[in-house]
Amino acid sequence: MFAAQASDLIEKIVKMPTNVGELTHKLRGSAEAIGAFRITDAAEWLENMLRDKSDSTEALMTLTDAVLEAREEIDGILRRS
Repeated sequence: MFAAQASDLIEKIVKMPTNVGELTHKLRGSAEAIGAFRITDAAEWLENMLRDKSDSTEALMTLTDAVLEAREEIDGILRRS
């Protein structure tokens, strides 16, 4: 469930819609709930960049990478099950 939600949210986040902060916060909370702390940290960084109106490019790329890595890990676990 998390893998699908994270993929859906990151697809929306990279488009930088007006509610990008809300979407990022939602992803952060979901990641924290399952212990995906790399995503949690990257999402927090992006939230801070957005709030400060700073260049968020690097934070966005880091978050995207973290979601992709988590997705690969989850898929690997599911294949072994």
